[in-house]
Amino acid sequence: MTWDLIGHEWAVQLLRGHIVQNNLRHAYLITGPSGVGKENLAVRFIQAINCPDPVEPGIPCRVCQTCQRIARMEHPDLFPVKVEENSTQIKIDQIRELIHLFSLTPYMASRKIGLLINFEQANPQAQNSLLKTLEEPPGNSIMILTATTANSLLDTITSRCEEIKLNTVPISITKKGLEQIHGIPSDQANFLAHISGGKPEIALHYNQDPVSLELRDTLLNEHRQILQGNSVERFSYVSKYGKDSRMVNKIIDTWSSLWHDIMLQSGKSQAPIQNIDRSNEINQIVNKVDLSTAKNTLNFFLRAHSLLLNNANLKLTFEDLLLHLPRFENL
Repeated sequence: MTWDLIGHEWAVQLLRGHIVQNNLRHAYLITGPSGVGKENLAVRFIQAINCPDPVEPGIPCRVCQTCQRIARMEHPDLFPVKVEENSTQIKIDQIRELIHLFSLTPYMASRKIGLLINFEQANPQAQNSLLKTLEEPPGNSIMILTATTANSLLDTITSRCEEIKLNTVPISITKKGLEQIHGIPSDQANFLAHISGGKPEIALHYNQDPVSLELRDTLLNEHRQILQGNSVERFSYVSKYGKDSRMVNKIIDTWSSLWHDIMLQSGKSQAPIQNIDRSNEINQIVNKVDLSTAKNTLNFFLRAHSLLLNNANLKLTFEDLLLHLPRFENL
């Protein structure tokens, strides 16, 4: 783990090779599920490009002022772009400002670097406004985009980038990384590796923020209540959260992980379940549904996630999802 990241060693070797061979591309697209480590990989790549005193070629020291400023997103030649507070989209004005900054001479480094985080959240106008810069990039610049999938962006964007496609990290490797790199005790590392689904950023977030673990427990308890609730209770739940897009997406992610476990258990899969602290509850539901029902229910979550990604009405989408969930008298 030459960049002290959990997993994705092939990607580290590829990107490090580009640095060592002086063969950097003008644009990269790092894709993968939320929490898998896209932004961490991008930041370490930027540190490796700019570190003035690397441990080895392509391996940043991570302690010098340059590396520290990049980690804090405060380096004068690094321009991060993401959804602003109180917004749901990356807007065209943000991209125009980035393009203007790219037209200027680098201040400290040999090149300017744009880091566009979760670029699938950019509206079509913002994506289109980036095209000319990707087609005719300044010689002293690099664009690094992150997104869940290449399909979530315009084809004209993805075709101009080299894609680095990340997948979830095996549970055993996630556990090992949490222990060896971050010093987390074995039992806790095992628990976090499982409940994060092999997504290191989520595992670390849970470890650093106990409130997020409490929220997960609350949402899973509410899921159990919803499965036993009637339509009135489900409509009431929609009213509680139906205007909060971040909370609805959190609910969908948390509940769908449980239904993925239910589907695995229904199909007699040998794959490890994610929610290991909810094994009794999972088994109870498995005894009440068949594999077809488990698959259909999981597909309702995937459909809701896709609709929200495409700016469907939040309340109606959440409402439709809850009404399609199975109902159990006793659970």
